[in-house]
Amino acid sequence: MASGDGENYEDNSSGFFADDLDQHDTERDLYAILHINKDADAVTIQQAYRRLTLLYHPDKHVEPRNKQLAMDLFIQVKKAYDILNDPQKRAIYDVVGTKGLKAEGWEVVSRTKTAREILDEYERLAREREERRFNQMTNPSGSVQMSVNLTDIFDQMNSNDENSDFSPVVEMTEFTVAQGIDIPLTSQDTATVTAVATTRNGRGTGSLTTSFRRVLADLSWFRIDLSFGEQNLAAFRYFRRLTQKLQASAAATFGLAEGGSTIITPSFLFSVTYQLTHHLSSSLQWKTGADSCMKGGLHYDNQTLSVSSAIQLGFVNTYGAIDGVYRFPDICNLRCSLKLFVFGPWFEYGIDRQLTKYTHGSATVAVSSRMGVSLRLKFTRGSQAFTFPLQISQDIVPSTIFYATVAPALAYLVLGRLIIRPFARSEQEKEQKKREDEAREKQAERRREAINAQEVLRSLVDQIKDREGLEGLIILEARYGQLGLTTTNENSIKIIDVTVPLQVLVKDSTLKIATTVSKSNLTGFYDPCIGEEKSLFIKYSLRSQIHTILYKDTDPVILPNRGNQIYLFLSNQIE
Repeated sequence: MASGDGENYEDNSSGFFADDLDQHDTERDLYAILHINKDADAVTIQQAYRRLTLLYHPDKHVEPRNKQLAMDLFIQVKKAYDILNDPQKRAIYDVVGTKGLKAEGWEVVSRTKTAREILDEYERLAREREERRFNQMTNPSGSVQMSVNLTDIFDQMNSNDENSDFSPVVEMTEFTVAQGIDIPLTSQDTATVTAVATTRNGRGTGSLTTSFRRVLADLSWFRIDLSFGEQNLAAFRYFRRLTQKLQASAAATFGLAEGGSTIITPSFLFSVTYQLTHHLSSSLQWKTGADSCMKGGLHYDNQTLSVSSAIQLGFVNTYGAIDGVYRFPDICNLRCSLKLFVFGPWFEYGIDRQLTKYTHGSATVAVSSRMGVSLRLKFTRGSQAFTFPLQISQDIVPSTIFYATVAPALAYLVLGRLIIRPFARSEQEKEQKKREDEAREKQAERRREAINAQEVLRSLVDQIKDREGLEGLIILEARYGQLGLTTTNENSIKIIDVTVPLQVLVKDSTLKIATTVSKSNLTGFYDPCIGEEKSLFIKYSLRSQIHTILYKDTDPVILPNRGNQIYLFLSNQIE
């Protein structure tokens, strides 16, 4: 009221297009164009449409310019009506906005469906559209891994020999570069080529792998791999979702002798995964071959905590493991893992977080009686990954564990203050400036639209005033924008004159605008002060009485107000 896995063919990408949905729709609000609220029924929509099409009809104008401007307003009303009068389109618009109406392939949607159901459907269509867009494009990916032996540094630091010089040797024990490219052939078929080059202790090796993957119609897929290099391999894998909760896969790998004429060392892998509850799943895996084993596991995951446990029994490797991840939203993830092998325990702990908009980093410390203490750093930017396994010590020494834990944290704090934060701040400022520029361009466009609308509506004002007469509802003055106590400061750049667009909406001494969105969406209005609080001031005459009223930006407008209506009733009784 007025007042002052990339392998599992399953949909786990809910929110994948959240950035797209979060972008504010720059189109005018359709309900505001028809001057109705979002709860309006079909009858109200049709009445608003008939009234506004009569008001904006081009045939009411003689001058070519006004006729064209009126046609633009007429088309806006027609488009808004076509969407809001269609239950399916209206349901999509209410949740997703006009961008949702541009997606093809919508199944029947009704307003009885939940917003979550409509969003899920929109995301499905968006994924399909994204797949089609990338059909003729390649998707490169790469990784670099450099293993470094730092044990000599910490051995000399922990040495008790005071006469020895501190001249540690840092040795790069392994360097691996991998580069792959995905080539979409069709919407169901993808070919992949991956090349790997490795040097280890002065000896180099390499391999080339080609893959073909096809997605089948029954929620399944198969993949064929051929690998050539130090060891020639051929592999086949098949995945299928058997039910909504049960999925299974089978894989076969064959080693090929030199020349590819003889098959050696075949191995098979069978796995089954079952969804026990919404957050809990179980898995069972059986592998044959040289390293045959049986493995079973449980996995629990919610938005905050993820816990996995597994037991593996095999001739080569037998162990029990438990892994946990605790997520601090928008901050970091803490990881912890414990594995119990025959030779002793293996303990890992670490942290990962988003460093910049496109860069993700992680640090993991591993401690075991067999491998000593190691630190693994990993950075991912886009589809490129850089991994640095650092061997700190061959023995478990408290000081090396301390250094492996504290050194990355201190390095991150220093780099964060000197490089990461300034870079992120610079990127944010660029994005903010881009948004502001877009908002200014949009404001200028809306301003031109409002001026053009007022130009064509001004020719109708005299007709409406004549119809109202001296005793009718006449808008004397109307201002919209950042209004203070001085509501009629027409020279302010944050206030616009909206007398004309309000007067043309008067009918039978009544002005009614039921919409509850910002009035900057109304015909003849625009936003003169983006992001600031706005109000609508109206000064009008009724029955030769002057009235003033102030509405908040999202308040519905009803004139005459309650006090004026009582006055009119009493006047009619006296007459």
